[in-house]
Amino acid sequence: MIKYNIRTFAYAILGLGIITFLLVFLFTKNILSAFSSTVAINVIVWMIFIHWAWKFRIFYPWLVPFPNLSGEWEGELISNWNNKSLDPIPTQVTISQTFFNVQVQIQTGESKSYSTGASFDIDSERGLCQLFYSYLNTPKPSVRERSEIHYGTTRLEFKGFKVNELEGEYWTSRETTGELRLRRKTNKYG
Repeated sequence: MIKYNIRTFAYAILGLGIITFLLVFLFTKNILSAFSSTVAINVIVWMIFIHWAWKFRIFYPWLVPFPNLSGEWEGELISNWNNKSLDPIPTQVTISQTFFNVQVQIQTGESKSYSTGASFDIDSERGLCQLFYSYLNTPKPSVRERSEIHYGTTRLEFKGFKVNELEGEYWTSRETTGELRLRRKTNKYG
């Protein structure tokens, strides 16, 4: 789990509110107008932060405790299926991330996976920086006699806030496991 610093969020919200109120009151000299304008301005500022500005490095790690992994990734999957007789499988990954949500989509030559849930596990005291996600994998119909639809979970490790490599492992409801290594291609979301 991520340790959110609630005190930092509270100070940021209250500080922005007080500063906004004082500035608006200095210009309007009307308490009701200053109060309603402060609420409107702060809602707009926090909506911009939640949808877009959280990606700015100035907010890491004091306000945003996780990195921006959004973008295109490429790499390989190494599976233990069929007694590890498979060659590494080229893999394309798209990660879409907002302040509150992470979605992971993986495509190989034979299947697509979509995450059903994701969570960061970042704890500097334990030295952990990882993303966990569960997924549903749907192979192409032409290969389903040997590769059925299945659920799985992946754990990807990273270092710091400027992440260009992800590495980890996965395990599935078909009782297979494997390794996953990814490199960032693009960062299309900021």
